[in-house]
This record gives sequence, structure tokens and C-alpha cells, in this order.
Amino acid sequence: MSDVAEAVRDFEGYTPRVVADLQNVDFEIEYMREDVEALYSDVELDEAYQLIMGNLVTSDDFKSLIGEQECRVQTLFFDEILVFIFPSERYQAVFASFDYEEDFPVNQLVQAVTGITSEE
Repeated sequence: MSDVAEAVRDFEGYTPRVVADLQNVDFEIEYMREDVEALYSDVELDEAYQLIMGNLVTSDDFKSLIGEQECRVQTLFFDEILVFIFPSERYQAVFASFDYEEDFPVNQLVQAVTGITSEE
């Protein structure tokens, strides 16, 4: 398990739904909450991985367009789920999702994980 995945999994006070290390050709689910396991098949997890990786590839073009070199995190807010994608090396990232709560400390999670990535 990567240090980033471990930091997300151990984020105090909040239990993630899913934490996964994404590599350029495969992924490893590092943590999946028990009540979430039955919601997704292996095929759906693989499809999600492919979509996320496609997004990482195209985000390089977007970063270039807006004049940025690094992306610390991509955050997606849905009605019931928060998704975080923490890119590391090219086409590698950590995927994490949490139940959406109005008071979820997004900035604290990003700062905690960004602190891990800047130390590596």
C-alpha cells in the first residue's frame, strides 16, 4: 500500500468507502468498506479504473493549457459521494471515495495527503 493510500485510509474521524492505488496498467484496491463491496462487480471496478486513467491522461493537456505543472488533487462532489484522485507519478494515482457530508474536511484531507506526497 502506498503512503498516500495509507494516509487516506487512516484519515482521522472519517472512514473511506474505497481506497485504491492506480498504476499505469493495473490497480489494487487497498481498502473497501464492507457495505460498499456488494455494490460493485469486478467489471465495474475495471471500467471505473479505465475511465479514471483516461481522465488522468487528458488532464495533462488541461494542465498545459492553463499553465500549471502539477495537480495536487482532483475532487469530485456527487450527491452522496466525495471522490479524490491524488496523482503521483505520470499515470499513477490514489483513488479515494468517502460518503458526502456537508462538514467533510476536504482541505484538511488534501493538506494531510499533500504533506505525504511532498515528503516522498
